[in-house]
This record gives sequence, C-alpha cells and structure tokens, in this order.
Amino acid sequence: MSERKQLYRFLAGLFAYPDQELVTALARGEAAEAVRLTGFEEAPPVLAEDDPLAELEAGFTDLFINRLGGVPAPPYGSIYLEQAGILMGASTLKVLDAYRREGLSLEGSGEPPDYLATELEFLYYLVGQEEEALQQRQVEAARDFSLKQRAFVSELLSPWLPVFCRRLEAAPGGHPLYLWGGRLLQRFGELEEDWLKRLP
Repeated sequence: MSERKQLYRFLAGLFAYPDQELVTALARGEAAEAVRLTGFEEAPPVLAEDDPLAELEAGFTDLFINRLGGVPAPPYGSIYLEQAGILMGASTLKVLDAYRREGLSLEGSGEPPDYLATELEFLYYLVGQEEEALQQRQVEAARDFSLKQRAFVSELLSPWLPVFCRRLEAAPGGHPLYLWGGRLLQRFGELEEDWLKRLP
C-alpha cells in the first residue's frame, strides 16, 4: 500500500467514531508510522491500558458530538463552508455528487456526505483507483483519478480543514489523541495540497 493511501486510511479511521479496529491500529503502531511518513515531529500520546476504547469514545463524543456549551470542532465541511454555518448546504451536495460520480453510495452510513472521516475515506478510494490504473498501465485513467483528487481536495476539503484543525487545537480539555490527530491532519493536508498542486 502506498504511503498516501496508508495515511488516508489511518486518518479516516482516527476521525470516525472509535471502534476496536482503531484501538488495534494504534496498538500496531500505525500512529507512529503516520508520524514517520509525514515527517511530523510529535509522537502520538499513549492511551490508558485498562479500557482504551471507552476512553476514545468519551473523548470523541466530547469533541465532535456533544459538549455542554457546544461542540468545539464539528467534523462537517458545511459548518465551515456555508455562510450560515448550516449542515447539508450546497457544499454538501457537491461532495455527494463527487461520490455518486464514482458510483459510491452512503446508504446506511448515518452521517452527512461531508463528514470528515467519509471525505478522507473517499480520497483513500481515489488514491487506490489511481494506483490500480497505474498497475494496469492505464496512464490516462490514472491521471484522471489524480485530477479528481486535486479537485476534491482543493474545492471541498482544503478550504475548511485548517479552520477545523485550529478549532480542535483550541478545544479546552480535549482528548490528547484527537488534539494530536488534528495537528497531524493539518500537516498531512498541507503536504497533500502541495503534492496535488504539482500535478501536470
């Protein structure tokens, strides 16, 4: 698996509601590997040993679902891209259209299309399609998938990702793993934006 695909997979899992798969990935050292791949200079925090899943569920809920006084960093693009800060705005429909053009459905997901984890998972899919096309020596198809990545990142992810990361960083009492993850995500987002801009 390529480094970019690996990073998208890890980050999509990190910013989805935590499950045992995430706990296993962290135990396998995938967070440390993400640090290595991005050149990020901050080691991931260590989770409690007794019940790491319950710890992550509480931390995720506090930052992204429900906190007294309001959620510090809602993980939905439309909150940042729409003037009124509403869910399911015009930007959300553009994200949904990008999924549909690839024949992908969100049926049963329970989240809006512009949920951060879903957008990262979509980019993981596009990178995978690009790599598969290259393996089959379908150069034009591979280029098409790389251009789709650039368009999606530049139009629908990069415009709100830094604001989300700043709000996450400023969240008082936020779980250390998610605060660290926000800084890692910002670093990776900058690398991706630079990489995709260089495409011919």
